[in-house]
Amino acid sequence: MILPHSSINVECVPFCTSISHTAHPKMCPRTNHLVGWTWAQQSADGSMLVTFTEYEPDGFTEAASETHVMEGVALAPHDMVLTEHAILLKVNALTMDQAAFLSGVKGPAECLGMDGRAPVRVFAFPRPTLSKEDRQKFPSYVVKDVPACFSIHFSHGYEDETTGNIVSYFSGWPPNDSKTFLGAWGGFAPDYHQIPPTFLWRMEIDPVTQQCVDLRVSPGSENMCIEHPVVHPNFATRQATYAYAQCCNAVGDSSAPMGYARLRLDGSATPQTHLKPGEKNEEVDVYWIGSRRFAGEPLVVPKKNCNLDREEDAYLLGLVYDAVKDRSALMIFDLENELKAGPVATIWLKSALPHGLHGCFSPDSFVRTSCFC
Repeated sequence: MILPHSSINVECVPFCTSISHTAHPKMCPRTNHLVGWTWAQQSADGSMLVTFTEYEPDGFTEAASETHVMEGVALAPHDMVLTEHAILLKVNALTMDQAAFLSGVKGPAECLGMDGRAPVRVFAFPRPTLSKEDRQKFPSYVVKDVPACFSIHFSHGYEDETTGNIVSYFSGWPPNDSKTFLGAWGGFAPDYHQIPPTFLWRMEIDPVTQQCVDLRVSPGSENMCIEHPVVHPNFATRQATYAYAQCCNAVGDSSAPMGYARLRLDGSATPQTHLKPGEKNEEVDVYWIGSRRFAGEPLVVPKKNCNLDREEDAYLLGLVYDAVKDRSALMIFDLENELKAGPVATIWLKSALPHGLHGCFSPDSFVRTSCFC
């Protein structure tokens, strides 16, 4: 996504290699602000400048913007956590071979190295629109004790009303021995024997002690290999009951996305920690789309004139590719029903759509700000 207004003047950033905007802005359901960030690598000292900007829903004008420095960060995080008062960036243990990249000897992904066993950091910042009074409760800090894991996409985050801790959920890899990033994704097809399985993780940060107090696969979601988790857009900064995701399998393996899953987050799901790799999680609501069909990233779309505080008062949309027909279809699930009951509508397109990522929904075809991203 490209924003019409730049948050940083390149000429004012010494030794800055480039300025880029995240592919993952977030929508705040309370303010309807689009919140995103740009980042610029400081090659002189190995730090990174990040500028967070909140945009008004009408006219896409800037509501507030603020720049921070992230010390010792070689590569920008892929996604962010947005809460009512804070923004969190989780920095994976990645390195960049700058010489190979700048010389063109290798492509961007080939130049990335990773340490799947190294601890990682979380940088916390106040939102740009935060008042001076609230900034005393939500200052900038760095959490340095986060156990080894690799985060990919965050579904949402929120401030727990009881503990005050910041809880977030993300898709990611467990500790592993991988040394190259996306190395197994090259060639004609991915080599899933070399790709770690992707699970839904729960991370809890105590802003007072500035420590990670919990990091584990979301209870009840054990052995569910998933990606691109999302929640109802009105719960992007609140505690949600459900997350929805592409589902690859329920046996803890790494494979292509073959369905959609509804994962409980409210503590009512029975933990399946007894499951060993290869054993099936029978407790999760899943719809499997069929052989040689591949599921795209899902979107949760509230129904027209709905109660936005009811997560079930919405539809789940997912694009599916049928490799036999070489056609794509839009599957629509009514979230009042279990996913395993199947879609209430399947709209087949005349041809196949290229595989896409990170979509958004607009209620009509007019060019205007989308309802959410």
